[in-house]
Amino acid sequence: MTLRAAVRYLSDEWKTRPDRAFIYSKETRHQNTTKRDVTITDARPLVADGAIDIERNGFTYSAYEPHVTDYTDGEAVKSSYETAIAPLLRELTGAREVYVQNHQTRTEDPKTFLGAYSRYVHCDYPMTPNPDRVSNLLKAHGRENVDLEGLDYLWFNIWAPIDRPAEQNQLTVIDASTLTDDDFQEYYFTPRAEGGFAAIPTWNRDHRFYYVANMRPGEAIVFKQYDSRPGMPKVCPHTAFYDPAVGEDHPGRRSVEFRAVCIL
Repeated sequence: MTLRAAVRYLSDEWKTRPDRAFIYSKETRHQNTTKRDVTITDARPLVADGAIDIERNGFTYSAYEPHVTDYTDGEAVKSSYETAIAPLLRELTGAREVYVQNHQTRTEDPKTFLGAYSRYVHCDYPMTPNPDRVSNLLKAHGRENVDLEGLDYLWFNIWAPIDRPAEQNQLTVIDASTLTDDDFQEYYFTPRAEGGFAAIPTWNRDHRFYYVANMRPGEAIVFKQYDSRPGMPKVCPHTAFYDPAVGEDHPGRRSVEFRAVCIL
């Protein structure tokens, strides 16, 4: 099954500009991104028959058991790091060690721009490696003085609907195998440069978009945000998208996402 929808990419002018765009509000998003109509394919049957896998394409879909009933209870969600998220990643990647960094919930009533559904295609991190991000997370879990030189590690985002099925503003990801290094720029996601920057793609007609139709609580999309291994697809840019066939008559989307590192 496929559908057509509009997604926002970083505008092409930023390919040749020496500075970085700022996207931290609705206004700056409109100033610095451009809508593109794309085809989005349902990945559910393709994952089931092996046509898509996490190594080759950078993402997959999986069922899991979060055992969380109240996502406003931060401690309850944190308890699922070891009971649900880490086992899921070990099973999907064969990782020796998995460390969950944090989580974020999103609802139809966001408090901030960054807390709202994403309305532009983006990555969570820069394309350049940041060993400090890994070592700091390992230290927080009691793993001191880990030598990251030559260590294979991957960052993942794990996205899942909560409370009810996701009918609108669902997540779509770009197949990592369809991206090239030339597709990426960098942008600031806060009003000040010191607030942080990440990678963001510009449009390429070769990009392939996927989503998982009719996702329910207890299902997750797991997708790469960085892969330290040479020659491997590194990242799946992602965004929420508006499905015209669904329209406005639906309950708002509620979801949770986790960020975690896997040591292979």
